[in-house]
Amino acid sequence: MTSVSSLPVLLPAIVPEELDRLDIHLPTVNVISYSGPGESGGVPASLAPVVKRLGTRVNWFALSNLPGNKQGQKAAPTNVRQNDPAQPGFAYYSPQVPAWLVNSHYEVSHDYLSPLLHGMGEQNKFDPEAWKSYRLLCESVASECLTVASDSFPTLCWLHDYQLALAAPVLAAEAGLVLCQFWHVPWPKATVMAQSPIGRELTEALLKNKLVGFHTAEYADNFLATVAALVPNAQVDCQQMTVTFQGKVTEVTIMPLGIDLPFWQKLAMSTKPMSEALIPKHSLASQIILGVERLEATKGVVERINGIERYLEDQPDMRRRFHYVQISQAGKGVGDISRDYEKLVEERIEAVNKKYFQDGWQPIIHIRGNLDQSQLAAWYQAAAVISVNSISDGLNLIAKEYVACRFDEQGVVVLSRNAGSAKELSQGALLVDPTSPKSVSDALHLALTLEPEEKRRRMGLMRRVIGWNQLHNWALGFLRQALTR
Repeated sequence: MTSVSSLPVLLPAIVPEELDRLDIHLPTVNVISYSGPGESGGVPASLAPVVKRLGTRVNWFALSNLPGNKQGQKAAPTNVRQNDPAQPGFAYYSPQVPAWLVNSHYEVSHDYLSPLLHGMGEQNKFDPEAWKSYRLLCESVASECLTVASDSFPTLCWLHDYQLALAAPVLAAEAGLVLCQFWHVPWPKATVMAQSPIGRELTEALLKNKLVGFHTAEYADNFLATVAALVPNAQVDCQQMTVTFQGKVTEVTIMPLGIDLPFWQKLAMSTKPMSEALIPKHSLASQIILGVERLEATKGVVERINGIERYLEDQPDMRRRFHYVQISQAGKGVGDISRDYEKLVEERIEAVNKKYFQDGWQPIIHIRGNLDQSQLAAWYQAAAVISVNSISDGLNLIAKEYVACRFDEQGVVVLSRNAGSAKELSQGALLVDPTSPKSVSDALHLALTLEPEEKRRRMGLMRRVIGWNQLHNWALGFLRQALTR
């Protein structure tokens, strides 16, 4: 089987002005995801041009983070349509699902399935009864979606991520639906999926879609290899990136997610005064190394702290000349492993600060909480370096957001080779082995000592990449493939 990793990644370069030339008719799109967009989100922004130019109606089905709810807040259990005045053409639905089922499904998703998909192994023992809850919630949401009338035949159903992966088989049984799914997290190697009791079920569920999208060639390659290993009756064509199974053809596409570049640029301009006030407000050194992530093992926070400690040892003259600011959100897991990791991060920060405390200076400043996008934009502009140290990550948009906010072109991105965005940003970022303290230390030292012209050169390369692959390119290109292939 030929690997797809060697095949070129083609990104459809569609901009809103080109919508008039799209050879598609798209009256209705049903978006199905566990979490909605909140007050403002990427997918609504990416679909807004479609709604405006083509008159498309978007029905969004989600269990949390719908407009009008606070971040992370569960939506009211109602299947009554809620029109969004801020986004004409968008309607939101909260499928009726019992609270106990939502809670059980959430635990399985984040304590078993997420570590598995990120290649971290089965950190928690597989629970067959809990998996029944996962399956039941997926089927319940899918069934509720089928009760909402559509304005088009066929109707395009766009599923997102892994939390509702088993919704596709229920939806596929209904005539008049075109199914497509974007997988936002990694897809691990076939050997990892083969060891899981649910590896084959999950794989076959994705094959109910006409189109399945991944952020990187590696994930697509792993998926096709998993199909070949676990689904004996499937015919896999890696050159064409297709799978034929039970009389249906599933196409696989590689499309890294873009960001809403104009949104972040406007935010950067409006938050510049806030950014300039951060250093005196927090009594920080003139150079800031910034980390922004959830406290989860996949994000490599402990490994970055180990790199910071190595840097302090290797470059003692840099002490008191920088601060490492860690902005942390709570991890999504609910089990002991998740809580233990958060505790480990706190202990490592305390230990490093105690070891290198000097005349009121300590190297690490830890800020806990969910910062809004304006606050993040301010920190992005204040930081000399952004560090994304993922052990495993579907894509990670933090680096792209940072680049979008740097009009001065003087920031530096230190990026894990394991982050999905590493391939796109490789010409400008400093790539590191996230598990190697020396690799992280060396990259941070280089980042803090680069000449301004070299920073500008690297940042310019990355800004061109994110300017080419923007959010609407990703969404419109994916939907076009789903309808026209």
